[in-house]
Amino acid sequence: MPLECTCPVCGSEVEPLPITLLPERGMVIHGGSFVSVTGSEMAILRALSTQFPRVVSKESLLTALTNGKLDEPEIKIVDVMVCKVRKKVAPLGIEITTSWGQGYSLTAPARIVREELV
Repeated sequence: MPLECTCPVCGSEVEPLPITLLPERGMVIHGGSFVSVTGSEMAILRALSTQFPRVVSKESLLTALTNGKLDEPEIKIVDVMVCKVRKKVAPLGIEITTSWGQGYSLTAPARIVREELV
């Protein structure tokens, strides 16, 4: 079941292609292909997918990534994880855009349509 999504700038409806996240299997599926990701990489993708097409701040991604489990996490870990995720999902046609000084976002046509917990 597709999620409703509108552009935060112009208000028009965004028509994305489906991405499926399978957190329990560590898989991202798009366009008939899949890649395996770690739990941390999945956390980044879930946070970005949930806010599509909005920009997600590094602080929000850090919170999603650490779940408050690290005493003093470094914000730089977000940049490192996004870099790793980009490399893994690029072959699927999924792009993560940097908004300098603001954070990161998925670019159309990438967005979560369905999440399955197995």
